[in-house]
Amino acid sequence: MVNKMATSGKDFNQRTRQLEERIIDARSPISIDSLLDSIIALVYDSEGLKKTKNFDTFYSKFYASTRDIRERRINFDDFETIKIIGRGAFGTVDLVRRKSSGQVYAMKTLSKFEMLKRSDSAFFWEERNIMAFSNSDWIVKLYYAFQDSKNLYMIMDYMPGGDLITLLERYEINESSARFYCAEVVLALDAIHSMGYIHRDIKPDNMLLDARGHLKLADFGTCIKMDKDNLVRSDTAVGTPDYISPEILKSQSTTGVYGREVDWWSVGVFLYEMLLGETPFYAESLVGTYHKIMHHEDNLAFPEEIPLSTDARSLICAFLTDRSVRLGKNGVGEVKAHPFFTNHNEWTWETIQKAKVPIVPPLTNDEDTSNFNEIDKSDNPSEESFSVSKTFAGNQLSFIGFSYSNEQQ
Repeated sequence: MVNKMATSGKDFNQRTRQLEERIIDARSPISIDSLLDSIIALVYDSEGLKKTKNFDTFYSKFYASTRDIRERRINFDDFETIKIIGRGAFGTVDLVRRKSSGQVYAMKTLSKFEMLKRSDSAFFWEERNIMAFSNSDWIVKLYYAFQDSKNLYMIMDYMPGGDLITLLERYEINESSARFYCAEVVLALDAIHSMGYIHRDIKPDNMLLDARGHLKLADFGTCIKMDKDNLVRSDTAVGTPDYISPEILKSQSTTGVYGREVDWWSVGVFLYEMLLGETPFYAESLVGTYHKIMHHEDNLAFPEEIPLSTDARSLICAFLTDRSVRLGKNGVGEVKAHPFFTNHNEWTWETIQKAKVPIVPPLTNDEDTSNFNEIDKSDNPSEESFSVSKTFAGNQLSFIGFSYSNEQQ
């Protein structure tokens, strides 16, 4: 009997330790942040149900505690907003400074209402997870994620060098520079693919430069997880018209099945744009652009007046071709081995992070936003939010576990 009790006690201690490990693991569905999110979400969603006795009892018991939790966790009031530096379909990006440390970050704000309304094209969980857990020098890092009743917030690396689309507008890019930026995109994409994701919106707007001038990939709100066969099945066309691949376009009319090769198509468009000054399938109308993409074999052309090396042309053609033979389909190794990346002595794949950059961003201080285009402040995003429901709608349940702190790691 004594031995059984000792064994039982030992077993209980082991179970307790295992539970503790799960609670402190940021990747766990029962992490401390998930548990705190749960109680707050239930209180938010119970607000309109106080006429029902059970809900009123629950609300009365936990309302004060959840308010205390919200005040003690990291939140919007911990940051001073300096300037808006970006705006997208679902929210904004601001330059902010943490009041306690003085550190500057970029803060992305996403409307919860919009996230649920456009759930077929808003992949906020994928974005959060990639930045939180990538551990890659080529991926913008997430430091904190938090939320209130209306919005999700992500505190990320501030990349003062701006985005590549602004760089292309301000500077002439020669082939050596194009090779450098394209190579860093290749390494960033490899990091995403190695995590099991496809990006689906590779474009210069989503390529950001740090203070040294090196590139990191950002904006993972279109990313989708691959299955065990390294494929995804989607009936929604996502991405940006000029950069979208034929196979993603086809998914508008039927369920599309594709893999990481869709991202390599976009890299080909980006390289063409850097070297030739415009995207290869541009047309005056969206229909015209899509027609050219779907018939790319008849529409990919290289202007004779702009000099282009044989290796550069070869790489572009290897990307902008049918997915069955597209470069990168069999892995990043075949991309790295292409002569465009090997027939030079400027850097190696192993040393590029320490290599001299083509353009060092001009910066005056840590609040410098001169490398970003000005944002029209009058163009405000939707401020719709959830109405107080008299039935249990569970609007907040989809966001349980979104909160995250890198300080726990």
